[in-house]
Amino acid sequence: MISKVNFSLTQLEYVMALHKYGHFAKAAEACFVTQPTLSMQIQKLEDDLGVVIFDRSKKPVLLTQMGKKLIAQMQTVLFEARKVGNIIQQETKGAKQGNLAIGVIPTVAPYLLPRLLPVCEELFPEVELNIRELQTEQIFEALNGDEIDVGVLATPTQIPQMFEYPLYYEPFYVLCEKNHEYAQVKKIKYQSLGMNDIWLLEEGHCLRNQVLDLCSIRKSKGGSTRRYKFESGSLETLKNLVDLYGGYTLLPHLATEHIGSHSQLVPFERPIPAREIGLVYRREHYKSELIELLGEAVLKCIPEELRKIRPKDLDVLPIA
Repeated sequence: MISKVNFSLTQLEYVMALHKYGHFAKAAEACFVTQPTLSMQIQKLEDDLGVVIFDRSKKPVLLTQMGKKLIAQMQTVLFEARKVGNIIQQETKGAKQGNLAIGVIPTVAPYLLPRLLPVCEELFPEVELNIRELQTEQIFEALNGDEIDVGVLATPTQIPQMFEYPLYYEPFYVLCEKNHEYAQVKKIKYQSLGMNDIWLLEEGHCLRNQVLDLCSIRKSKGGSTRRYKFESGSLETLKNLVDLYGGYTLLPHLATEHIGSHSQLVPFERPIPAREIGLVYRREHYKSELIELLGEAVLKCIPEELRKIRPKDLDVLPIA
């Protein structure tokens, strides 16, 4: 005979919040309840299950060994339970209503979102979009924690339990000062790029890894003569540095629309280095129809020249 296990979805939500924040007050604030309420419900769940989920002697509060075994299944229960509400909503209100939480990497967000949001307003005006700018690793953490429904990022990632929906390919260009040696050619071979005077994104950006993979990672024989060493979280900052101080950086297509008066874009010879941009979400997602609508909106808003690009002309870079 299978023993009866009693718990509520609310209790599981409280457990997930405490696991995320490691602090009762912060977890309670995130769940919009008082700290005693959250603490009491988690304690009741532990008593009913006959196990200890959290080690309260640790700061921050940590999962016990039993808690580590249970947490993934609790997350799955919550994820599956949300499908019930979504099925009802689709039957009563239609697929083009509800809300969608989206994570977008910083090297895509400033260039895609201004194009995307008006199209979303046109295609599904009754869908509420909650958008966060997150680095790739943060997107996967948020997807695993059900904090967002879908990520817009460089693919393929080949992460287990995730579904990837490629959208478009985005070629890279060299951005350099007008008197730079790279500006003297009509097209450049990426094998000739060096690290001597490149401006890079900071650690954590997948585009940084792609650039390092694209360039010769070894330093130039003469060493760097630049007095400034700086790594940025923003492509716009790198564009300004090139315009003011020289050197060069690499830009994806959508980031090339506005450049400084002292800068010049140089295209690559074929095969052109590029990145693939796509949607990533959990398999069997209960908001799959809204995610598909988002994909349609992205394809509608990007420039026509990007929609026409085919991978046979490209060298699509990995993001690892």
